[in-house]
Amino acid sequence: MSEDRKLREILQGMPIPTFVIDHRHIVTHWNVACEHALGIAAHDMIGTSRQWEAFYADERPVMADLVLAEAPEEQLVQHYADRWCKSLHVEGGYEAEDYYPHIGEEGTWFFFTAAPLRNDQGQVTGAIETLQDITDRKRAEQELKKYQNHLEELVQQRTAELTEVNDELSKYAFVVSHDLRSPLRAIRNYADFLQEELGESLNDDQQQYFSGLRRALNHGEELVRDLLDFSHISKREIVSQRIDPGVFLRDLVHSKIIPPDVEVVLQDSWPLVAADRTLIEQIFRNLISNALKFNRSSDGRRVEFGWQPAGEGCCELFVRDNGIGIDPRYHDQVFQMLQRLHTQKEFEGTGIGLAIVRKSAQRLHGSVRLESMPGEGCTVFVLLPLWKPREVLDV
Repeated sequence: MSEDRKLREILQGMPIPTFVIDHRHIVTHWNVACEHALGIAAHDMIGTSRQWEAFYADERPVMADLVLAEAPEEQLVQHYADRWCKSLHVEGGYEAEDYYPHIGEEGTWFFFTAAPLRNDQGQVTGAIETLQDITDRKRAEQELKKYQNHLEELVQQRTAELTEVNDELSKYAFVVSHDLRSPLRAIRNYADFLQEELGESLNDDQQQYFSGLRRALNHGEELVRDLLDFSHISKREIVSQRIDPGVFLRDLVHSKIIPPDVEVVLQDSWPLVAADRTLIEQIFRNLISNALKFNRSSDGRRVEFGWQPAGEGCCELFVRDNGIGIDPRYHDQVFQMLQRLHTQKEFEGTGIGLAIVRKSAQRLHGSVRLESMPGEGCTVFVLLPLWKPREVLDV
């Protein structure tokens, strides 16, 4: 059996569309799979140099022609732009993918490879080209791209809507809390006038009513203050400056924010962080308030301040207490607005403090998390960027 016949039988048995050209660019082999893929019978193509007709409306070289001619890369770029590359397996071979609108009912995408054929002396005597229909994959990629683009548009739209809603809520919280100050102040004044006029004529129950009224007023005024603080976080301009947390926290502790019966542990050395002083003060005042409030330890209350590295360019400052702790199920919930895990009778508060902490940390390009278990105290970590000279935060 001749070598040519062996090659013909091998190619005809291949399920991959394949054709071969000789050194004159004449088609010598055109297998059955090629007939099915391109819609042209072998007898119409073998013996001609019209292989281009299967792919293009006008005459031009196919990949096998360029390989056979050992064409410079400029010609490959001219015909295939950036859709080609050198073969990783065959010297002098190339591979590419392209779209052919005239093949099939709705056009066809092919991935194709072409490689030189050499004789025993290593001389190029022809070229072989194989085709793979990748239309389904390309259409799936296009659909995925459309879906991704649509998803990105939805995300941008929802982000814009959420930003608008958050801005409106911030404005609403500011207006409502600001306007509530006057009626609360009036109620307190009238309560004071009434109790003063009635004086000793009040019985025990009535005295209890006035005590309950004052507790409610205190809670209302605290709620108004926290709402105003929360709304101001989004409005205020951030002034990033170099802050030494150790110095800052020592000043805060010495300001008598922590009662003298509470044990305070303060780490010795601290890194410099980039933060707005007002916001970082809000963060730690609220964290200290929580550490003291939710602590009924029989061994005495304890608050520890420290830090730890947190990746390149950041660190985590933390406040640790020996209080009642928080169930892991509620670790995210406690940072949401007006979310309380206890009744007002158990622990006073507004449910806004940790929301202020998280929002302030976010405005400082940081974040907040906690580690805690019931009965084992609580550690709140605040991630902040380290200070770099001449650093300016984008806000």
